[in-house]
Amino acid sequence: MRILVPIILFLMVMAGCTSTSNALTLEQVVAAFQNEGMQLNQTEENQENIFQQGINGVTPGVYQLSDGVIHFYMFHSEKERIKGREDFYNRPVELVKHKAFVIHNVLIFYVYGKNQSDEVDERIKGAVAYLEKGREGK
Repeated sequence: MRILVPIILFLMVMAGCTSTSNALTLEQVVAAFQNEGMQLNQTEENQENIFQQGINGVTPGVYQLSDGVIHFYMFHSEKERIKGREDFYNRPVELVKHKAFVIHNVLIFYVYGKNQSDEVDERIKGAVAYLEKGREGK
């Protein structure tokens, strides 16, 4: 019984470390997108825009792309991100042409511009894969 307590404490500490080690920062995400050759220009907030109104107390980083706008929601954990996505889709967003991407604690919305392009989708997928690969090496 004496040895069981330290083992349980060790496992609890390790579980706590792993859940936060996957948390990405906005800087890491922006760098991954730039690595894919995407030019991100930070844009002003528009609280009337449904994608910029915040989700569960988290406001997004908003960037203009060559065609469209991308929103990065940086949650504290993957669990919060999952809940945030569920809560977001309880809103009337089906009228806005967009695509969602997720990785760890990050929820990404790409709102298409006038010229919807699969190329931008593929670059976003490349940035997400780059971030995923970088996290696996840790």
